[in-house]
Amino acid sequence: MTSKGFRGAHALRWLLVALGVAGLSCKHEAPVREPVVRALCFSELPSSMRVVSPAVWKPEALFQLLINGYDPATGRVPLPPTDCMGTPILWQDPAPGECAVTEPESAPLPIQPLTVEEMIITEMRLDLKLVWAIVRRYSNGEAIGPVALVEATPRGLAVRALGTLKALPKSARLRLERIGGIEVLLVDGERCWGNDDPKTCQRMVRIMPLRGNRFVAEPLVSTDGKCMQPANIALSRNGTQTLSSKWVRKYEFTAALTVAPDGIRVAEQIAAKDSDPRQPSSPARLFRKAQDERLIQVNQSRMSVDRPSVWTQLLEPGATEVLP
Repeated sequence: MTSKGFRGAHALRWLLVALGVAGLSCKHEAPVREPVVRALCFSELPSSMRVVSPAVWKPEALFQLLINGYDPATGRVPLPPTDCMGTPILWQDPAPGECAVTEPESAPLPIQPLTVEEMIITEMRLDLKLVWAIVRRYSNGEAIGPVALVEATPRGLAVRALGTLKALPKSARLRLERIGGIEVLLVDGERCWGNDDPKTCQRMVRIMPLRGNRFVAEPLVSTDGKCMQPANIALSRNGTQTLSSKWVRKYEFTAALTVAPDGIRVAEQIAAKDSDPRQPSSPARLFRKAQDERLIQVNQSRMSVDRPSVWTQLLEPGATEVLP
């Protein structure tokens, strides 16, 4: 190689090195983009608002996040109502005959402008909450609306899980439990009616497994796969029956839930007592008493219960449940 060619090659080599250094410098100085927030629905927070600020969890902001087309100025919801993913806010109970036990029918009430009373929040962490936005109420005290697991991130509110919940909103408590390796939503609420003091009240617990990122309404099935009942467990029930003797038989049922990693145990007891309405001051006579325990289990495909409730086993033909 000539001296001229050697000098040219040497210069070319230094030029390539300089370009490489410049390239590394540019790469180092390029702004780093924030990772995309993976969420079913998302709303930006004002840049001045801190993630842990209570203002993040204002009902109006959560209504806007969870309900498609919600108007914060009027509190109104477009009809038919849909959640933030465009899914209709509907509930499908098992049809009569599909399950051994079905729930009594109730009439939906007209949808009203939403207020703070329609927002139920349970804190799991400062930045993570279970949220139920009630859209419609029913004549029997139940209510329906989107339920979500919402996280406050540095960028905004992110919906991590979503579904439609129908349950009792009065004194409602929402919680997540891990059962059989599956996250399960339990919603405990009550309804009260009548003019007595104290009023007649009933507590119910709705159970919904989290399948992927959706809270799913599933019935409880038997060990052989037959539908037993909706996954709505009564913690108290009352029934009445007029006997041929004109005496009145009253049924009193109570239950308690215990949650464990292998399932939900439901301890139940029922008592039937007879009384003479012509002698209201006389004490009622115990006709029958029974108790039992059921086990609800959750796996990757279904929720099962090992036996029917003592309520359905001991409530005699002709007896009716006392309902609002």
